Amino acid sequence: MQTNAIVWIHSLPEQEMGPSRRILEDLEGLAIAGGFPVIAYAVRDRAELSDLFRQLTTEAEQGLRPVLHVDAHGTAADGLLLAPSGDCVGWSEIIEDLRALNVATANNLTCIFALCFGLHLYKQVSLKRPVPAYLFSAPAEEISVGFLEAQTLAFYREMNRTSNVTAAFAATLGGVMQSFHCQGLFLQSLLQYIRTYCIGRLRQDRLERMVTAVLQRDGIANPSSAQLKRARRETREALKPGQKLIDVFAPSFLIGRAPAFSYADLDRILKRSVRAR
Repeated sequence: MQTNAIVWIHSLPEQEMGPSRRILEDLEGLAIAGGFPVIAYAVRDRAELSDLFRQLTTEAEQGLRPVLHVDAHGTAADGLLLAPSGDCVGWSEIIEDLRALNVATANNLTCIFALCFGLHLYKQVSLKRPVPAYLFSAPAEEISVGFLEAQTLAFYREMNRTSNVTAAFAATLGGVMQSFHCQGLFLQSLLQYIRTYCIGRLRQDRLERMVTAVLQRDGIANPSSAQLKRARRETREALKPGQKLIDVFAPSFLIGRAPAFSYADLDRILKRSVRAR
């Protein structure tokens, strides 16, 4: 993964900016000592946030590879809260902005959403769409300012020292926040897809729809029993999960990165979960 800057977006009421200013001052000190440069943006409303994402996406196309740190408030239902406007930007809208930015970085975007309920954004992840970040970190519930002030600088200091974002997160912010790596998210999304559509409760409905599509493709309006049997055999074969699932979804979801596992790895996990029941 490539990283060459810390982009800090803050949207807090003025009276709550003290901890953020202290962290930013310390980060600027790290930058002077040879760490990543820090670029801070104050965002006051929805329009400014949208404009900033477009600007960052353009800069990413020209080589920006940021750790994107979002310093604001959030709620599970309403998404990101912006100050002083009071605008709410839903998780579904933000994830689209992140997708565009991550595509522009060639899947080199790291996100630190230092706000309550930030992990709710990842409920919008789709196997059929590009992953929003190479690494995404956020709390699932409320998070205290004290924890963030104590651990944020430690995270960036460790990241600068080791160039290992995952290990730095685990040793600091990981005490309360959770993280999703794009490869792990791809694996879990494929497992869910297979369990639901290939071997799970929706398989039969999907099979019947595909049989109908096969018959329509072949121009058969009133199929004989032999034709139905042949169409079902073809459809069952198409529904068998295999390496083709990874090959179909990986290029778009991982934005050109090679998957870190094969179908044999998925199959072992599926078989273990069946035996464990």
